[in-house]
Amino acid sequence: MKMLLHELHPAVVHAPLALLPTATVADCIAVVSGDQAWAKVGRRLWVAGTLSALFSGLAGLAASQEVKLGEPRARDMVFLHGLGNACVTLGAVGVTLWRLRRPPSLGQSLLGLAANAVALYTATLGGKMVYELGVGINPMPTDAAVGTVKGPPLLSREAPGALLRDAFLGMRWLLGRARRLVSGTDPLASGAKGFGGGNEEPLMGDAALTQDVTLEPSEHQSLR
Repeated sequence: MKMLLHELHPAVVHAPLALLPTATVADCIAVVSGDQAWAKVGRRLWVAGTLSALFSGLAGLAASQEVKLGEPRARDMVFLHGLGNACVTLGAVGVTLWRLRRPPSLGQSLLGLAANAVALYTATLGGKMVYELGVGINPMPTDAAVGTVKGPPLLSREAPGALLRDAFLGMRWLLGRARRLVSGTDPLASGAKGFGGGNEEPLMGDAALTQDVTLEPSEHQSLR
């Protein structure tokens, strides 16, 4: 069985989810103990974790254009997942640049703990998107509003170009959705945050397809 391009993100996302919290713990130990060996370990882990987060984020942006997002809650859960991960990745870049020049500090360690808490939340959303709503699941019925549009095989000639193209479209979609949210023209769908009302059960099949959803041009592509 061939691995498809949109399956790259869930395959690599575990690296930053493991490396970034470990880097934070190493820095906390260094701050408390004053042991420079832990500070060196933390710095190297921040570099590895940030690089893996950047690659995972690129794959995630591409994947957002290779799955069906016709159900409002699924669409906005993907949006919150991507926006949160983008903030965490930018924070990791900042901390890594700091740590390349300076030893760990209490404030920087607390910032790392907060960022990892956000990453835990976005990872929870990622699980809900897949296991509760069926986003990115290949065997979903063709008439379902969620699932996948079957991107190219990961090791095909088309994959590198598709990765970069869909990552660009995914970033444009993410920023466009954020703009509409901030302006108040398109509030979050009920249940998109993963808790509270609207999480009773996902809409599937004909029920989901009858929902009134306003899509950006790039979102239409993700439904092709």
